[in-house]
Amino acid sequence: MQTKKLIERTLEFYEVGSLQSYVRLKKGFANENYKINTDKGNFLFRIHRQQSLENVKKEHALLAVLKREAFPAAFPVKDKSGNTWREVEGRNVSLYDFVEGKIPGLCPETVAEAARTLARLHTLDTAGVPPKTNSTQPEKVAQTLPMFPSAQNPLPDIFRQFSLAWETLSPSLAETLPSGVIHSDLFPDNTLFEGHRLKAVIDFEEYAIGPLLFDVAMAINGFCFENNQLNNKWLDAFLKAYEQKRPLTPREEKLLPVYIRWAALAMASWHLRFHLIHRPDTKQEKRVRELLGRVK
Repeated sequence: MQTKKLIERTLEFYEVGSLQSYVRLKKGFANENYKINTDKGNFLFRIHRQQSLENVKKEHALLAVLKREAFPAAFPVKDKSGNTWREVEGRNVSLYDFVEGKIPGLCPETVAEAARTLARLHTLDTAGVPPKTNSTQPEKVAQTLPMFPSAQNPLPDIFRQFSLAWETLSPSLAETLPSGVIHSDLFPDNTLFEGHRLKAVIDFEEYAIGPLLFDVAMAINGFCFENNQLNNKWLDAFLKAYEQKRPLTPREEKLLPVYIRWAALAMASWHLRFHLIHRPDTKQEKRVRELLGRVK
């Protein structure tokens, strides 16, 4: 079905008016996102290409809790029956509030703002959030290794680097650390800013219940690297802002360098498992090599 027809068919289930225009937003790896304009305003229309309907429902349950806590996010819109998800013509789709904002330029101010917001997420009362794993947890990343021998797109040097990194880092991941709701993908392109002020965190589809340190390390990968090198000034700004709300434990402080590398490896695993192992892709391969460079 053409995108326009799919949007129009979906809007029949909502009380948001009729479609006036639509435009595709950033080309993500897991979703298709469109800014749509109806005669009642602007909304975000999402086609969940990778996420199961069960996990869409869990994500929306989390967002309901975050809305209760006035956490800055983009929230799903209820349809006429009170649901926030639909299956339309065999596709899982959702409609969200459209939050005006921009992907931030990186500087100490925006880095600190992201860190404060992450610390707030990690200290919220999240009772009622359904348990969930995601594709970057250790047991999922471990599933990448057996795929290498039969890969349709063999990349021996990448597979060798990945395997060595896994052997080096995985023993440290068994330690019990403070746990809670984690976003798992807090990168600049999953935030919306107005100047130096964060307006919304978006794309909670990879949320999970897991070590908070992993979320810290992933966000550092997103907000504290410049030209694929760790920017220590930005890192200092991040940690200072984060720890004003939630100080790291001594064990978390010691393991932070390991987890920064581990987060990079987990991202590389996602690109490999879902894409690069199966088919050549210049953009994906470049990204995996960048991430493995961070690990090394």
